[in-house]
Amino acid sequence: MKLKIDFEIPKKVLASNWPSFFLIGSCFAESQAERMGKMMLDNYSNPFGILYNPISIEKIIRRISNNQKYSTTNFDYRKDYFSFEHHGNFKYKTVENAITDSNKKLDDAHTFLKNANVVVLTLGTSLVYIQDNEVVANCHKLPNNEFEQRQLSFDEVKTSIENIIQNIRIINAHAHILFTVSPIRHLRSGIKESSRTKAVLLAAIHQVIETLDNVSYFPSFEIFIDELRDYRFAKEDLTHPSLQAENYIWERFCETYFSSETIKILKDANKYNQFASHRPIHSNELHNLQVAEKKSALLNKHPFLNIK
Repeated sequence: MKLKIDFEIPKKVLASNWPSFFLIGSCFAESQAERMGKMMLDNYSNPFGILYNPISIEKIIRRISNNQKYSTTNFDYRKDYFSFEHHGNFKYKTVENAITDSNKKLDDAHTFLKNANVVVLTLGTSLVYIQDNEVVANCHKLPNNEFEQRQLSFDEVKTSIENIIQNIRIINAHAHILFTVSPIRHLRSGIKESSRTKAVLLAAIHQVIETLDNVSYFPSFEIFIDELRDYRFAKEDLTHPSLQAENYIWERFCETYFSSETIKILKDANKYNQFASHRPIHSNELHNLQVAEKKSALLNKHPFLNIK
């Protein structure tokens, strides 16, 4: 008896056995970056916080690629200073702090993106909020009447994706560019609206990348919606993937993009993590000594691992 849909994902084995990842996009990108960090893969994610729509991602990628510095004109003030390009977590007491911190993050992101082996773009929605004819990344809990909500057209999303790729290539001509659509549905906008906004993203991505080299699509959304077609794989909000679902999507990602050598290294890293996180019954001192020994042995075997 067949109880779920299984589908093949074309293998796209990355050239490097231990690639570095620049990730930008939705909260799903954040969770995958955290996982990569635990597995000791060198990665850098969302320098200015979670971004959901392609136009906001395009703005940040363009700014990073062109090293376009922030100035006073990029910040607004409502009790704190903030930018409509940034997530709501970024608040500053002075505009000087806002500029300094943002440009430091911009420099760090520029350096990492320039050398990254893989750029992962996780698009969440094509439904946007607009203020003064500009798409904003975040409304910063300001009154609704300051914004217009609008569904981007297919052509608008397609153009934005093309611009994202072009701007990445300005700074990094060789990185593998990897698109995916967040499996998290935006039910606050409505079921139909959520499906529509994902459909526009999917159609535009495939239209753009189907003839491009060194660019691919990973079906996170399809795995969660079709292969894991059961709410037991979702958290209590019934929209975010559970830890089990995230683990499964990660395994499918590894099967698709990593060489057999990379997977062996990941297994070594995972064994170390399991031992290091073990809670000893008796001697913490002995356990810490054993962890240090295993860490040293692991680094001798794989000196490129990014062990925290």
